[in-house]
This record gives sequence, structure tokens and C-alpha cells, in this order.
Amino acid sequence: MSHEKSIAFLARTEEERLLLAHTEDLLARAEGSIVSGEFLNLGEQYLVRAFLEQCGKTEHTDYVFFGGYPFAERRILFLFPSYIADSLSYFSDAVSTDGPPTDAAATMCREEGAICALKITGSGYKVLTHRDYLGSLLALGIERSVIGDIAVLDDHTAILFVKHAMAEYLTTALERIGADKVHIRPLSDDEGMHTPDTRRWEIFSDTVASLRLDGITAAAANLSRDKAKQFVTGGMVDVDFRPCDAPDTELAPGTYLSIRGHGRFLFAEVDGTSKKGRIRIRIKKLI
Repeated sequence: MSHEKSIAFLARTEEERLLLAHTEDLLARAEGSIVSGEFLNLGEQYLVRAFLEQCGKTEHTDYVFFGGYPFAERRILFLFPSYIADSLSYFSDAVSTDGPPTDAAATMCREEGAICALKITGSGYKVLTHRDYLGSLLALGIERSVIGDIAVLDDHTAILFVKHAMAEYLTTALERIGADKVHIRPLSDDEGMHTPDTRRWEIFSDTVASLRLDGITAAAANLSRDKAKQFVTGGMVDVDFRPCDAPDTELAPGTYLSIRGHGRFLFAEVDGTSKKGRIRIRIKKLI
């Protein structure tokens, strides 16, 4: 399938078409050197990944998504020329698609210097949330695409991942988060890589008759099957960050669900069957 046909097939909106057209441009530039784009959210990563797969590219060898540390959600696309992809193929066995890149690929991404980690420390007198950090950054007129994860370590401290070109500006321009005066210190790549996973998940189990979207939606959000079906057909459920209105869609472990009014969930795994023949599943809810 040609690039043009792939874009036409995958893109549902003009915004998605522009994203894939930009990815096509990056592909052309990657013939001789490593190239990188902007920070992408998980939904954009899924879309770009589907496009690159149709272009015959393999994740973890031809390209990776990297956000500055292993648990990053917002990540940058790095495309490798063929001579690097050949060397990376040796390290790519048994790496999960949604997992972090191999050490070799991550090292190459870090050496490109595209991402910088900044440690932001407040006064200690005010509780600072993710919303406070993001709001203060956007108030400076900064585009969301140059901002990666904001890992909130505690009530007064966070690590911010940004495009390297923005780091020097932020160390002087970002003086306050909300009403709190803050101190900003650039971190080394190694310090940034050791940022912990600050996401918190509630894990629970349930049983379903099948792995259909409506059934798993019902289990995740504690809804009746009929109500869950209404949510799906009403466009209130995203599968892997893209709208899906087909209740009979079969899901596989590792699928993300976003259910309006109920939050984000990860269908984590299948855990056998019950005595009545129902499928045991494990679900994680982001809290």
C-alpha cells in the first residue's frame, strides 16, 4: 500500500492526516541519519505505529518511541537509518511493542539530545498537582507538543521532560507554578532515566462471557451489559485512544479503554476461566 493510501485509510480527521503526512516527511529524512519529531500522546503513537507498520517498518529496529525514561507515556518518535536498524535488530528479540526501547536504542535516543529532564521544586508550603504544572507551562505560550511527561514525585516536586531546545528558556522563564515560587534544575540524562513510574493503578478482577468490548467495558466501569453497550454505540468509549462504536469488537490484553465519566483502564490480562466457563480478566484503573 502506498504512503498516500495508508494515510487516507488510517486518518479519520484532518489533524490525523497532518500527523501522518509529517511522519512521512520524517521517514524520507531518516534515510541518512537519525531523525526525531515532537512529543506524541498515546493515541498519536498508536496511529503513527499503524502507519509505520504499513510502510514496512519494525518497532525497536527501524524506529522507537522514547520519552526520556522507561515509563514515559508522552514520547517522541525516533526513526533510524538502515545501517542503525540492522545493528538494533540483534537486540530487539522479545521486546514488547508498547514497552520501552532496548538499552541500545534508548542510548542512541539519549545521545541525540532531543529530550531534557528538568527537576522542579516548590517552596514546600503549597501542594502542586499535575494540573498546576501543565497550566503554568501552557500559560507561557508553550506548545503541548514540546512538553513530555510531568512526573509528580510528591506534593512539592516534579520532573518535567521537554524538547531540549526549550530547556534553557524554561529554567529562566518558569518562575512559578500557580502561586508558588519554584526552583528548576536540569538533570543529567542518567538522572532523568531513573525517574520512577508515578502512575497509580487500582487493580481488580472480574469475569466476562467473552472478550467483547461491551462486556469488558461493563466490567471496568461497573455497568450493566446494556448500559455498557449504550456507552459504546454512543461514542463514549475509546479503544487504544481512538473512538470505537462497535460493541462486538474483540479486545486483547494490553488494550487501553477510556470510558467517559469513568476514567482510563488497561485490560491487563486473561487469568483462566471460572467453573461456569466465564473468562477471568484482570483490569487496571488509573487513579
